[in-house]
Amino acid sequence: MVLSPAERKNGRLSKNKLSLALRALSEVGYVVIEGVIPGDFLHEIKQVCNRTLHRYLKKEENQQHCIDDRAGHVGMSAPCKMPFMDAQIIENSFAMQILHEAMDGDFFCTFYNTNTAWPGSGVQRIHRDTKQLFPGLPFSLPIHMVVVNIPLVDFTIENGATEVWPGSHLICDDQNESRINAERAQTLPSIRTVMRAGSVVVRDMRMWHRGMPNRTDTIRTMIALVYFRGFLNRDSQLTIPRSSWDQMTEQSKHLFRFNKIGR
Repeated sequence: MVLSPAERKNGRLSKNKLSLALRALSEVGYVVIEGVIPGDFLHEIKQVCNRTLHRYLKKEENQQHCIDDRAGHVGMSAPCKMPFMDAQIIENSFAMQILHEAMDGDFFCTFYNTNTAWPGSGVQRIHRDTKQLFPGLPFSLPIHMVVVNIPLVDFTIENGATEVWPGSHLICDDQNESRINAERAQTLPSIRTVMRAGSVVVRDMRMWHRGMPNRTDTIRTMIALVYFRGFLNRDSQLTIPRSSWDQMTEQSKHLFRFNKIGR
């Protein structure tokens, strides 16, 4: 989805574009809004993220903990400080507009991560990040958990653009499986999320997906913010420093209201 000059200026999708985005999220499972984050700010947060990631991985216990399936896919909690807590990221106006309609205006965030495909990484197992809300039902209920991803570099086939299975968030007969049946997945169409750095992805967390090999010599990182419907478990997973909290907008504070505020 490409923004018009008017949408970019106003920070909001047109009525027609919003309708298309909501339909894609409901029927396909995700929507991509191209090139949302300004280049200068994107460069700043990428540099900070890369430095933080390298410091994180110097600790052996983090290397063991964060490499998924030993395949070079690294997960690191995002530091709850600027520039990560900037409103352009945590309350992106286009993502918030979609989430407000998709989740009836009542949602919050208690999970903030970064996902990196390291050079030489392998293929992740196919998985979904959450199950159906009521697995025993023979049909899918409306969306209840959304991840907003922001790629910090261009996502290409060469550097491991994520593979997703459109419509798989609606599948209701695999709830007892900890991993998606790979043979079954091969019978269904998939697509790679090739997109520009600074795009915003809004994805239903029930959607099947996997990280793919990074065959370049540079890391491929994206930000991942998870938003929950208001009635879900509100256990805090983040601690936000007081200095960061004081810089956040009122909307950001409302979104992160169930997290701990540190010193």
